[in-house]
Amino acid sequence: MPELPDFDELARAAAQAGIPNSPSELHGVVCGLLATGHGHEDSALLGTLAAHAEQPEGLPPELSRALIDWRDQTMEGFSGTGLELPLLLPADEDDLDLRVAALGQWSEGFLVGFGTGAAGVADTELSPGVQEALSDLSAVSQVTTPEETGEEEERMFEQVAEHCRMSALMIYTDLVMKQQAAKKPGPGDAAEPETPPTRH
Repeated sequence: MPELPDFDELARAAAQAGIPNSPSELHGVVCGLLATGHGHEDSALLGTLAAHAEQPEGLPPELSRALIDWRDQTMEGFSGTGLELPLLLPADEDDLDLRVAALGQWSEGFLVGFGTGAAGVADTELSPGVQEALSDLSAVSQVTTPEETGEEEERMFEQVAEHCRMSALMIYTDLVMKQQAAKKPGPGDAAEPETPPTRH
């Protein structure tokens, strides 16, 4: 398992490259792509992220490697049984305003990644659960920073962050895992031969 760079390291790398997007937003794009079954190919993923960040020359190597590491960790989180999906957000000790803004940016990025991966899929083709989860993430993407910061606001942030995480997991389960399960042959089905029989 790679040791993941923290938010501040990636924010510095992005700023040095002149990239206005936050690491949280870029990770949201990664998560949105993965939730539709895309984003596994390194070059295609980095191309999508570079286009989103308006970087025609591509992302800098340090940031690219870090985002690939986060992609790999995210894939483990999506496909694992422990529901351990990591969100790339500022550290808990950072100001609440910064974390709230980053969660909104992550949600916005997720919607961009989802829209890219699910291009051509009509809303009516999505389950009600997926539509509701996307609506919730859309609301979070427009969140404003709290006027006060206290224990209650911290609790609310944790609840909203957890809801975003579970929404992403639910979308992945609905769009990717259910399709994978449907493709697997059942106990009574004949398995497809790996190589076609040779005709003499």
